Amino acid sequence: MSKAKAVSKAKMESITQVVPTVPLDVRVTQWVAMLSAVVSFTLLAYYLRLYPVLLYGWYINEFDPYIRLFMTEQMLKYGTIKGLLWWLHKGYGALFTHFWYPWGVNWTVVLSPGVSWFGVLAYKVLSHLGFDLVQSVVLLPAIANAAVVPAMFYLGYRLGGKYVGLLAALWSVFSTMLLQRGTAGWFAAEPLFQFIATLGIAFYIESLIRKDNYWILFAVLSAIFNGITTWVWGSYVFLWNFYGLFTIVILLYLLIRIARRQNLPFTIDKLVITYVLTDLGFSAFVAITPRYGFHTLISGMGGVANVALLFSIIAYALIKLYPRYPRIMVPIIRYFLMAIVVLVVAVIGLSFTSIGGKFLGALAPFARSAIVQSVAEHSPSTLQQSMYNISITIPFMIYTMILSIMSLSLPVILISLGSLVAAYFASSEVWLFMLLGLFWVPAAAYGFVKLTELALNRRIVIGLSLAALLGIILAIALIVNIQPALSMSIMPQQIVSTVTPPIPTPDWLDALQWLSYNTPPNATVLSWWDYGYWIAVIGNRTSLADNSTVNGTQIALIGNFFMSNPYNYTGVLEKLNELHDPQYILIFEPYYIYGPVNMTNYGLGSICILIPEYPAGGDFAKSYWMARIAGYTNNYILNTFIYPAQVGSSTIYVPYANNTFYAAYNVTLYSLMFNSEVVSASYAVWSTCTVNNIPAYWIFEGVPTIMPGASLTSAKLAYIGIPGYNGPTTPWPLLFYPPPWAQLVYVSRPYGWVIIYKVNYSLLNALARNQTLINQ
Repeated sequence: MSKAKAVSKAKMESITQVVPTVPLDVRVTQWVAMLSAVVSFTLLAYYLRLYPVLLYGWYINEFDPYIRLFMTEQMLKYGTIKGLLWWLHKGYGALFTHFWYPWGVNWTVVLSPGVSWFGVLAYKVLSHLGFDLVQSVVLLPAIANAAVVPAMFYLGYRLGGKYVGLLAALWSVFSTMLLQRGTAGWFAAEPLFQFIATLGIAFYIESLIRKDNYWILFAVLSAIFNGITTWVWGSYVFLWNFYGLFTIVILLYLLIRIARRQNLPFTIDKLVITYVLTDLGFSAFVAITPRYGFHTLISGMGGVANVALLFSIIAYALIKLYPRYPRIMVPIIRYFLMAIVVLVVAVIGLSFTSIGGKFLGALAPFARSAIVQSVAEHSPSTLQQSMYNISITIPFMIYTMILSIMSLSLPVILISLGSLVAAYFASSEVWLFMLLGLFWVPAAAYGFVKLTELALNRRIVIGLSLAALLGIILAIALIVNIQPALSMSIMPQQIVSTVTPPIPTPDWLDALQWLSYNTPPNATVLSWWDYGYWIAVIGNRTSLADNSTVNGTQIALIGNFFMSNPYNYTGVLEKLNELHDPQYILIFEPYYIYGPVNMTNYGLGSICILIPEYPAGGDFAKSYWMARIAGYTNNYILNTFIYPAQVGSSTIYVPYANNTFYAAYNVTLYSLMFNSEVVSASYAVWSTCTVNNIPAYWIFEGVPTIMPGASLTSAKLAYIGIPGYNGPTTPWPLLFYPPPWAQLVYVSRPYGWVIIYKVNYSLLNALARNQTLINQ
């Protein structure tokens, strides 16, 4: 041994001797404190997510969860395991005929089994505690989303230590990226996916960093947990391809180092084997799931993953052969790297041609169809939405990315790359912030902790000052996130609100109960696709379209019918025939009753003013997309169907009108929602206005007024706009009645926002025959 090496060894031994060991009782105390904090965070998260039940009752939220409930009931008929096998065998050809009339649908090939199967498991456990099926599936998302907190602690801990884990867990309690669809009642994919995927990422990292032989166990766990995400949410496609992208990036870096004749910073055995096992996990679950099947494995959906699998095997062989044959392998690797560029371009092109729907829309916003664009969650993210979700944590994220490059730490590179890629998709479609949270939360926590450690290593005054400044930034970031998080936790379930801003009301529950008890069991109901699941599952009546949007042609026909002329009887009959003669038509239109307002100074007396889409969320606002999906251009819609108007300094949209065309009268949807029969049947209008003999008018309605005539002694009847309103006006007589073929049978209570008509085909046929004779 040389003198220099001996001196170095002596120094190391002396340093090792002076490093104090932490007593066992201190370490135990630290871990007890940390675990206590994690348990406290988890309980707080569960309480926040349970709050809608405490405020409004045991209701399932939104639209999609109702089909999950329906399929949970179907699985329960067979049992826990046999129910899953029933699904994986395509439901033995089951066809559910009260959806998508007249064809029906086999939900086992349209949906993935995970959410409903976990619903079965939750019911099997919670039923022993006295909870019924609905209560069990209402609780499940709150439990799963709260469980993200300890899962995020584990992920953060393996990423950067216990303090990163604690901060990631704390952030998970209030992060809107995790909470927005994690409250009780959201019996859908996202809460379950976020919990399972967080563990999948943590196991993947654990496999990469472990120094013992147990790393292979965690690689297998990564394969299982990441594979299960395939059964839960379609965004498994992101994870599947992301792990492939991560592997390609790392292996490319190593190959470039070899091409430049540089040493490798780490071995690749765990990197490649962990990826191969995880990819096989995804592939196995994809292959056995009826919704996807083997064809998905070879499609563009897994394009990056498939390339990564092949690439990792070839790169592994090249890197392993390099130490033995360096002179031969260097030029081979250089040619291989050039071939990779061509292959990447080809894969991207093929992926674009074989990916469709919302997946293609997330990848390339310009490729979105009208149906995809019509869904609010698919819209691009605004700056305000970004601030709500990531707050002011960007400096922490930037530092994490810098450290990933400087340290070449595989876990930090993985979490940084995941944040970058997921941030692109989240900016493309706002709903994908739920995916970004899996990476951004631990990455931001890591950046903060490492920045704080860097600050504390400086001189004591400067270090403490910088650490305090970082603490202030972190506190502000948390406060910015807490406010929208608390707002989300007190939001009423959509079945008891359905409007923005949310106003709790039983209108929809009342309407669906009426539909269930007052219409024939075989009745078919035409509505916009948003309400299809509610009609079929809660109302127990056959719907023509629903939230799965599997039949774009049917949706376009519905949009075409609603935007057609209700007095072109032959046209109406033809369109209803195309829709296989539905018996009932359901419309949803929220409005605000302003008044009574004293208009004596204007010669009108006291009146009530009805303002549509206040709160927003009804079919009038959606009619823009009905028209777009039906094939009308944007310019035509804004000059024929809807038009902006001014009420004071506010802008609202009302039915278009000019001297010859009145959309409120000449468009089927508008004539069904804006007529006097509907207004007169509204309990809210009656209790506020009618009971006091006060007339109610739509804000765009021309109010009947006696005006001076041509001579001083004459007068004439005119229809003037309501004072303060500046926009298109529809004469009052045109809004007396709905079209003669539409029989109003129901208006919901208390607000009258849900309207149901029965189609009188006998009268419609007679009117159509008479109209045909006249036209001849």
